[in-house]
Amino acid sequence: MFLRIAAVAGLLALAGTAHADDNETLIKYYRKKNNLPPAATITVSDVKDSPIKGVKQGTLNVGGQKVGFVASPDLRYVVFGELDDVTVDPSKAVMAKISLAGEPFKGGKDAKVTIVEYSDFQCPFCTKGYNTVENEVLKTYGDKVKFYYKHYPLPFHPWAEPAAIAYECLKEQNPDAAWAAYKGYFENQKDVTPENFKEKALEYAGDKKVDKAKFDDCVTNKKTKAKIDKDKAEAASLGVSGTPSFVINGRQLKGAQPPDRFKAVIDDELSSAK
Repeated sequence: MFLRIAAVAGLLALAGTAHADDNETLIKYYRKKNNLPPAATITVSDVKDSPIKGVKQGTLNVGGQKVGFVASPDLRYVVFGELDDVTVDPSKAVMAKISLAGEPFKGGKDAKVTIVEYSDFQCPFCTKGYNTVENEVLKTYGDKVKFYYKHYPLPFHPWAEPAAIAYECLKEQNPDAAWAAYKGYFENQKDVTPENFKEKALEYAGDKKVDKAKFDDCVTNKKTKAKIDKDKAEAASLGVSGTPSFVINGRQLKGAQPPDRFKAVIDDELSSAK
């Protein structure tokens, strides 16, 4: 955590509630320090006693982003950054943000290592990530790992979100059909278009049991879009901004990393697993 320490007189009132003038002093300093334009909206909120005795903490809301701060006991100094409890496993805190209940997975049910990917079916780098997971990670580690696939379709990929919706529509009926579509989309990426993604999903599902009329209604009416939006919001809460992005037992790997990078994290997690 990189902390920026600044002298700001009168940040907090003695009662623990910031006065309007104190808020404005802090906002003015932060805006100038970070070269933010006057139009950028900045507010102060959640000022309260911190877990550190005699110290206050609060939040700056900067254009939709939250920046934490703590203030010294004499109310003269402020530290911008998150207050971390070093007795709490940061990896567990990350995993707590990820919803996996009821999600299908590949690998071992009781695996000590959980891998979650946020990806985009149309992203060429995601195809590299797919190949690494399927041909290196899962083949090497088998039941020692558990792999989950989630969505982060990028707005400039025209068939990525529709394909994600189709995948989820298949998953509602038959997870095996969804995994088959996942395989087909990545292995035949150049053959998929905004016009044929739905037919391709059924083609890739092959002989897996699927009610085609129900599937067509689900895709046409975007009945699983809420699931895609939920995955995207979850990814954003973890700081994901591109694809592919992986979370391995709470430790993040961003981009189409080589197999050795996965191996280093997975081996470390397996060696420390209780």
